[in-house]
Amino acid sequence: MLMTREGKKLRRFGGMALAALLGAALLTGPALAQEEDDPKEKARRELNAKSYFKGKPPFDGPVQPQKGYFRMPVPPKRDIPKFRFQEPISAEAKMRFMQTMMAYNPFSLRQMINFMAAKKKAAEGLTFEEVVESLRLKGNELNMRFVGVSTPYKVIREIRGDDTYPRVEIYSFCDLETLALVLEHMPEFIVFIPCRIAVMEDKQGNIWLVTLDWDVRWIDTLPNPNRISEELRKRAISVRERLEVMMEAAANGDL
Repeated sequence: MLMTREGKKLRRFGGMALAALLGAALLTGPALAQEEDDPKEKARRELNAKSYFKGKPPFDGPVQPQKGYFRMPVPPKRDIPKFRFQEPISAEAKMRFMQTMMAYNPFSLRQMINFMAAKKKAAEGLTFEEVVESLRLKGNELNMRFVGVSTPYKVIREIRGDDTYPRVEIYSFCDLETLALVLEHMPEFIVFIPCRIAVMEDKQGNIWLVTLDWDVRWIDTLPNPNRISEELRKRAISVRERLEVMMEAAANGDL
């Protein structure tokens, strides 16, 4: 069958497009491989992978004390009304508890703060704005509603008259359904809400993403019978996992 002039043009155009795609693949392929093999990039990804425990926790269920060890008494299970604040704990009781606990704590204050933080380092070449844009886009995709931002570095620069003070912005996100359940069970948790992710540039020009590291699976082994509901437990784990995904996307500049 004879091919029309238009058919020949289409075939020629298709061949040129295919060649262009193949050429692009050949050009970008080595660059991607080089990026994956870059020791600094590999070290960054390994560092970022440490911020959240993935898989089954090392303990599953309450830890039973070994024979011969003293077991602390625990209060009985209680039916607690929704939205009920607890009696405040006195400053003296808090001080005594912390001093007793600190006697067995090898950490310095700086190390303790580090223990409570989860952080990721952004890839080289990303701008502050690109990191923030990726963070907000991924949060919106994962139903973590953006509810505000704080920019304290601007005030610090103005007070000190120092434009070199590192840029730090604190972004707030919230899963409103989980918030509603949390406040029903323990209204005191409002001090940790909304979820915050700070984006900060250090003196070396590295951009970091940092959030409060809390994982309800840590308390799965507690003997106290007054536990949160299974629905709230699953939601709390989901929020922590979404924060992790958001930080990872921002650190890699995913758009």
